Amino acid sequence: MRVFQILPSLNFGDAIGNYAIALKHIIEEIGLDTAIYTDSIHPKITESNTFELMRMPKIDENDIIIYHMADGNPLNLGVANIQCRKIMIYHNITPYEFLAIDSIPSSEICRKGLDDMIEMNGKFTSYLTVSEFNKSDMVRMGYNEKNISVIPIIVPFEDYKKEPDLGKIKELSDGMTNIVFVGRIAPNKKHEDLIRCFAYYKRNINQNSRLVLAGSANTGGMYFKDLKDYIEYLGVEDIIFPGHVSFPEILAIYAKADVFLCLSEHEGFCVPILEAMTFDVPIIAYNAAAVPETIGGSAVVVNDKDPAFLANVIDGVVNNTELRQKVIAAQRERLKYFSYGNIKKMFVDYLSDFIAKYPPINRDNPLDLPNRLYDAVENNMKSAGKSMNFTRAGLFQSISREPHKFDVSELLNQNYSTQETVECVYISVFNRLPDKEAVQHWENEACTVSREEFLKRLITSVMGKSDVEFLTNPYGGALQ
Repeated sequence: MRVFQILPSLNFGDAIGNYAIALKHIIEEIGLDTAIYTDSIHPKITESNTFELMRMPKIDENDIIIYHMADGNPLNLGVANIQCRKIMIYHNITPYEFLAIDSIPSSEICRKGLDDMIEMNGKFTSYLTVSEFNKSDMVRMGYNEKNISVIPIIVPFEDYKKEPDLGKIKELSDGMTNIVFVGRIAPNKKHEDLIRCFAYYKRNINQNSRLVLAGSANTGGMYFKDLKDYIEYLGVEDIIFPGHVSFPEILAIYAKADVFLCLSEHEGFCVPILEAMTFDVPIIAYNAAAVPETIGGSAVVVNDKDPAFLANVIDGVVNNTELRQKVIAAQRERLKYFSYGNIKKMFVDYLSDFIAKYPPINRDNPLDLPNRLYDAVENNMKSAGKSMNFTRAGLFQSISREPHKFDVSELLNQNYSTQETVECVYISVFNRLPDKEAVQHWENEACTVSREEFLKRLITSVMGKSDVEFLTNPYGGALQ
């Protein structure tokens, strides 16, 4: 049994890529053979057992695939149709309407991803999300919430103890108030709201302030150009776009931040919130998507984007020492829930339960696969408020049936219910299930006589309708 993670790309500093690598380490620690396969690997990534998809070995039905689903990549439906045990981790897909104002191709890949989610429903053994918000998104798309587990994303907090970039530290240590947001420059992140809020704050409350908007940008897209034009229109200075900076530079930005301001309207989790907590940066965030869930009541969550209101909230968090310390203390407490040890245990427990519930197929036992198939169908029927109309024993009898032969003594030796016994006899003789009336008749008959007498009457009745060769006869002679 091998555990393979598949994702479209493994990008340096990317939250999903970091998460996949963290999961790989956990899977290795519990002693399972594992690897990551992807279409492209950033040259800075040197993680072992990380390969391009063309090197992926042939998948065995006993292998486990963990697929990271986040957009409309062509891999989606291909992975969904692989025949093995599969786990989908749904990272959420940005509504394509957000991206249509910036990049039609980006908008289209998100639209396709949402279409693919409909096609992929029911094609995975189990589903994982990193937030309840993502789970609710799946349920809205028709997924059964009973098959979806929620485990927060794993953040390698030890990495944030590394040395920050000293040049960036010096640059941001000039006495100015640093308002920071970290995240890709994209319409759903609502950078225009950040700029509008900052413009009011700088003009009316604190002229000695700057806004740092760290994150990669589509510099050729409409959105980034519009942001630049908007800054010029407002006539505001000291707004910095550092771009996709190095990890030490990110550490420096967090280390010198006075406030982390998030006005995003679509986040499946928002890892930068945890990063800001790690550096004791008080957070002010808009109440949308998974953001309040990740914050968990620890930071300042607002329902209003009015610039004057937000500017005064920022001023309070920056200058009110008591409020600032209260927010930081609450964030430290919240951060404990996301500790590596806690999330690691949650994932190990999930994977262990998954393997126990869906064990590798035992090829030495021909009934292993039918048994698991029966369990799966029975669970689906129960979820729909229905029940199976035949027993497990009847299924097994149908599989092992030898035409015109069955062993009476075997029926006596099995601790079968009346329905199971009747099904086995009918399948052995007629190769079909009994109808409801026949089952009810024999249920009534079984209540009035001993098991041996019941079985004798059942088989005698069948003998009158079909020629049956008995391999053994517990009654010592031919049944009349």
